[in-house]
Amino acid sequence: MPYSEKIEKILSEKGIKPGDRILLKRRDFSIEGILLPREEVDFGDCDILVIKLDNGYNVGFKIDDGEILKLEGSVELGKFKTLEKVEQDESLPPVSIFSTGGTISARIDYYTGGVSMLFTPEEIFYNVPEALKIAYLRRVERLFGLASEDMTHREWSTMARKIAESLSQGDAGVLLLHGTDTMHYTSAALSFMLRGLNAPVVLVGSQRSSDRGSRDSDMNIICGLHAATKANLGEVVVCMHAESGDTFNYLIRGTRVRKMHSTRRDAFKPINSLPLAKVWPDGRIEMITDGFRPRSKDPPNVDDAFEPKTALVKAYPGSSPEIVDFLIDKGYRGIVIEGTGMGHVPTEPLDKNLSWVRSIKRGVEEGVIFAMTTQCVFGRVNPYVYRNARIMAKLGVVYCEDMLSEVAYVKLGWLLGHGFDNDTVKKLMLHSFAGEISERSLYSTYTL
Repeated sequence: MPYSEKIEKILSEKGIKPGDRILLKRRDFSIEGILLPREEVDFGDCDILVIKLDNGYNVGFKIDDGEILKLEGSVELGKFKTLEKVEQDESLPPVSIFSTGGTISARIDYYTGGVSMLFTPEEIFYNVPEALKIAYLRRVERLFGLASEDMTHREWSTMARKIAESLSQGDAGVLLLHGTDTMHYTSAALSFMLRGLNAPVVLVGSQRSSDRGSRDSDMNIICGLHAATKANLGEVVVCMHAESGDTFNYLIRGTRVRKMHSTRRDAFKPINSLPLAKVWPDGRIEMITDGFRPRSKDPPNVDDAFEPKTALVKAYPGSSPEIVDFLIDKGYRGIVIEGTGMGHVPTEPLDKNLSWVRSIKRGVEEGVIFAMTTQCVFGRVNPYVYRNARIMAKLGVVYCEDMLSEVAYVKLGWLLGHGFDNDTVKKLMLHSFAGEISERSLYSTYTL
């Protein structure tokens, strides 16, 4: 949507075009920045000028009661700075970096909305020159350019195979750049698909775009590289800000992490578990718990089986069991139910048509596996406290202890992909493969 005819006329008279540096003077203040093209903003008022400030933020102003002046200097829109070849120190620990999409995997030109995906070591060093002193980037590869909500089990499989290949070639660790919205699904999937992991696989993301002064990508990459090269871990972990400031990051086990805020820099929290470690930008690493898998010499194996006919549904007051019937009719083999409290669904409502009992019973009889988690996020399910949960357990629903709903979904799909019989799948759902289940719930792990 372009600027209005009135604005275009004013700009034309003053010889101003997008990319020019301008000064907007009003009675009470003045502001300076780069004029942005209105075509890249497809909403809002066309009479408002969009300006990029020197601090990276964009602002919009009306000019009805002000004056606009053209200043010296302009930028060539749509052009990224040329990156020169850099010399790496090959004596540093070798690391592979794979980018999959999301905010952290892009250099964003907000003058035009153009995006250039990180692809070479030079582009990594351009944004984070500190990386030169941390690791030898042996391999930097763009796997996808996907928003994380567009990921599927197929992409998880691709990541697992690339990571195993790199670790088999001698990398000290792997850094995976990933969108934040479903990062905890991917970290869980890789935790199951990479068996016998011998080094850290570190997932990092960015809550703030790279043009903002409050961006968190730089520190997440720096701390992630320190973890990949030095942490004594043979696990999949997420490395993100531990607090809103730039003090330190947490390393959180891939099956115990969840995004708990849509925008905060410290959005990722450990659930029903403590973080594995703290990592500072200067390279210090402090282990918090001792129940982790250490590094080893043997390369990992890839076990990327997955049954796509697996679903995650949420129970709520008045929720109809029709969704369960729909999934059964569509041939789904596994359904994780995010139940209320300690694992409940509508069982004996006044309107008997809203009871889930008949649909779950039908599904079990037709070979569908049901697993129960809690939408409380923290805590664990228990089928023995309330009658309604006892009914579900008697029907054959597997109660998943303190496993996260997202992890239970990934795990059930992974197990079903192996072709095990239902009794075996039910037993294995309660076996902890990657630290996804703990024997006891501790007060100290409720960290919000």
